[in-house]
Amino acid sequence: AGAICWWSGGHSDSIDPDSYKEAKLSSFSSHSDIDDDDGGGTHHDSDPPPQDSQHSDSEEPSKEWDYIRVDGLSILPGLCCPHHDRIQSNGILRAHDFDDMMLRHPTEVGIGIDHNAAFLIDGDDYRVIYPEGDEALMVGSVMLPEEIFSEERKGVPGVWIKEVVMNGKMLSCRLCPREGKIGELLKVPVRVESSVRHMKVAALENPDDGPMRMSYPGFGARSLFGERED
Repeated sequence: AGAICWWSGGHSDSIDPDSYKEAKLSSFSSHSDIDDDDGGGTHHDSDPPPQDSQHSDSEEPSKEWDYIRVDGLSILPGLCCPHHDRIQSNGILRAHDFDDMMLRHPTEVGIGIDHNAAFLIDGDDYRVIYPEGDEALMVGSVMLPEEIFSEERKGVPGVWIKEVVMNGKMLSCRLCPREGKIGELLKVPVRVESSVRHMKVAALENPDDGPMRMSYPGFGARSLFGERED
């Protein structure tokens, strides 16, 4: 959600039963969640190194659930897929499912961010960053120097740009440059189609009924790309 919220929409695991509100609250102190296994805790020198694999260590069979498209704040135009190079408990590589989602939403630019990468925006500029020098985290989908996608994550972390071409019949995928101008990378979509696919289930399983933080700092945000046309 920390990545998806800024964009027009995102490739979400909100219908994963392990991500439901009650499941999260009941395992609040656990770090076994596949998406968040490298965040939220303090690392000590005595701790074992993180297990950064695209597969869960569990031998349990894959669970049946689908990724869904969710709306974001539309501050940035694009469809964002975090953890782009990971396989979650449904046994499906997010990159592959994201490709299918892009074909269902052909007017948006897709931003696939690897699990160990970040897409940093500073004013009109952007940078792709990842923890260079840390071998445990230097795992991703980018095979260099060929700049091709590795399903087995035998490369370094990176960000991929995806666009539907050929009148909606083909998906173009290219490696995002390490830095550049955000306006040259993205474009305002002709239209944004919200999806109702499984959204009712996700809403029911994640009710806004507390507990939650008592307050959030307010902020004002304006889209850098003008008003969205629905």
